[in-house]
Amino acid sequence: MKALDAQRHAQAQIMQSLVDGLLVEGLLDDLDAVWLATTEVDDWITQLPVFEGYLGDPSKRFWHWSQGRHHGITMLLQPGIAQAWEKVPRTPVIVRYHQSGEWESLDPVAFMRRVFGAVTEDDDQALGQGEQVFLEALSDSLWQAASSVAHRVETRDLLTRDTAEHFAIMEQWASLLDRPYHPTAKAKQGLSESEYHAYMAEFNAPITLRWVAMARDQVMTGAGVDAACLMPVQWLVGDESRQVLEWEMTSRGLSRSHVAIPVHPWQHEHALPRWLEAAFAAGDCVSLESVTEPWLATSSLRSLAPTTASPHFLKLPMAIHSLGASRYLPAVKMFNGDLSARLLHQAREKDARLAEALYLCDEGKWWAYMPEGATLFDEAPRHLSAMVRSYPRTLLEDPSVRLVPMATLGTPLPGGEHHVFDDWLAQRGMAASPASVQALFGELCDGFFEINLRMLRLGMLAEVHGQNAVLVFREGRCQGLLLRDHDSLRINVARLEQNGMQDPCYCIKPGHANTLYHDSLEALLFWLQTLAIQVNLRATIDTLADHYALSIHDLWREMAVRLEAQIDAVPFDRRDRGMLKEQLFERGQWPYKRLIAPIIDRAGGPGSMPFGTSSTCNPFVRVGRQADEAVAEALTEA
Repeated sequence: MKALDAQRHAQAQIMQSLVDGLLVEGLLDDLDAVWLATTEVDDWITQLPVFEGYLGDPSKRFWHWSQGRHHGITMLLQPGIAQAWEKVPRTPVIVRYHQSGEWESLDPVAFMRRVFGAVTEDDDQALGQGEQVFLEALSDSLWQAASSVAHRVETRDLLTRDTAEHFAIMEQWASLLDRPYHPTAKAKQGLSESEYHAYMAEFNAPITLRWVAMARDQVMTGAGVDAACLMPVQWLVGDESRQVLEWEMTSRGLSRSHVAIPVHPWQHEHALPRWLEAAFAAGDCVSLESVTEPWLATSSLRSLAPTTASPHFLKLPMAIHSLGASRYLPAVKMFNGDLSARLLHQAREKDARLAEALYLCDEGKWWAYMPEGATLFDEAPRHLSAMVRSYPRTLLEDPSVRLVPMATLGTPLPGGEHHVFDDWLAQRGMAASPASVQALFGELCDGFFEINLRMLRLGMLAEVHGQNAVLVFREGRCQGLLLRDHDSLRINVARLEQNGMQDPCYCIKPGHANTLYHDSLEALLFWLQTLAIQVNLRATIDTLADHYALSIHDLWREMAVRLEAQIDAVPFDRRDRGMLKEQLFERGQWPYKRLIAPIIDRAGGPGSMPFGTSSTCNPFVRVGRQADEAVAEALTEA
C-alpha cells in the first residue's frame, strides 16, 4: 500500500476506535454537543459528498459540537450493538469554518486536542499530564500503524505452508491491529522508526538476541526448572551455538557462578544500562558476546518465535510503553502463572471434554534476576528475566493442524484481499456464501464457548482475548483451544473447592488492584462478557461482516444461539444455568472494560495495563429488538 494510502487507512481505523471509545465511556457527554436527525441538518451538510448516502436515514444522527462563532465539529453516528452509538464506519470527523464555509477532516490527534481544549500549541500548558500521555500515545499509534499498513503481510498460498510457517504468518497478521477497539494499541513507545521495523512481527525481520550471565545465587526460577532443566540454553539454541556460549562462559570464569539468559537487543541497549547499571558494575550481571540463532517477533512484541524447527518459544521483558503499561516481565507474574497452570491441568483432569479440547503451553521454565534483599515487587529486577514457552509438539508437528490466534480473525488486511475463513471454506468444499460463513462462525462459537463455559463451571476463566487464545483447526474444523499467558487466570475459590481444587494463593502486592480473585461466578462472568465477547468475538464479527458483506446483526444472533445452546449442554446446575441466561440474555446492561479514561487517569505511571469498568448495552438484547426500538433506546441513552 502506498504511503499516503497507508496513512489514511491508519487514521480512519484509529479514528473509528477513538470515537467509539469516547462515546461508550461517556467522555463526550459534557461537551454540550447537539444530536440532529439527518432531516434536521443545515444545508451545508447535505451538500457534502462524504455524507450524501446517509441523508434521510432515520436511524442515523449527526453529532454537532459548536466551538464558538468561528467553527464547529460534526460527525455521523448510528446505533451500535455492543454500545449504544458508534461512528458510521468510513465517515470522517470534520471541522467547518463558519466564515469561509470551508471544511476539513480531522485526524485523531487533532480531534482529541479539541476534546482536551488544546487547539493550538499555545494551549499545551493547559493539558494535564494524563492528557499529554494519551496524545503522545495516539500520535505514535498513527505513524506506527501507517508503517505496518504500508508493509504487506504475505498471505498467499497459506494452505501449502507447514504448521509452524502458517502459525508465524498468522502472528504477523494479528500484529497489524494488535488489540481491536483500542485507539493507542499500536503505540510501542520507546521504539525509533528503524527499531519498529526491526522488532515488530509484521515485518518478519530476524532478531539476534543478546545474552547476559546472572549470578546463580541471585536467580529465581520457575516450577519447570529442575536438575534436568537448569539452563535456558538447553531449550533455545542448537548444539553449535550452545558450545560457543559454554566456551565463552568458561573462558570468562562464569560457568560455575553464573547462568546465561537471552535478552532482547532493544532491552540490552536501552533498559539494562538504566535499571541495572550497579549489577553489571559489580559483576553480578555480565554481558556476553556470543551470537546464537535469530528469532522472529510475534503479535505480542516481547514474545519471540524460533527460526528453527522447535516448539520452544520465548518471552522477554521490553521496557517500551504499550497499552498504557511498561512491558517488563516480573518474576511475580511468572510465579502466579505457575500456580494458574497447575489449576488448568487439574481442570483437564476433572472434565473429559477439556482433556480433549483444551491445550496448554508449558510456561514453567523461567529465570528472573532477584538480587539479595529484593522483593517480587521491585522495579529494577523485572527488566532482566526470560521465559521459555513450549507449545505442544503434537500440534506443531501435525501437518493437518493450523494454529490461529483469534486476534487474526478480527484483524482485516488493509487491502481486504484475504480472510482465514477463505481457507477454511476451501478445505471444507464450501462456497463463500453468507450461509456458509455464518455456519462456520457458529461452529467456532460452539467450540470456544464450550471450553470457556466448562472452565467457568469449575470456577476459573482464562483471559481469552485474541492474543492469548489460539484456535486449533484440523482440516477446516475447530478442534480445540490453546491457551498461552497463564498469569491472568481468573478464579472463584469457593467453586474451585466445590470441585476438589484449592486456592492457589496468588502473590498480589498489598494495596494493589486485584483482578484474579472473584467472589462469585457472576463476577467471573465479567471476563467472558468483556474480553471474550465484546473484544475478541466482536472483532471477528466486524471483520467477517466487512469481508463477506454479511449482516452484523445475523452474526450476533448466531453467536447468541450458539452460546445459549452451550449453556444448556454444559452440565451446570439449575441455579448456575439460570444465572447465566439472566446475566447474558435478559439484563439490559453489560459491564464494559474501559480503555481510554484509565490511561489518562494513570498519566503514565508504573504498573500493568490501566484498568477501569463501566457499563454498556447488552448486545444480545439489542439484536433481539426491532430496528426502531433500538434507535429509540439509543437516543434515550444519548
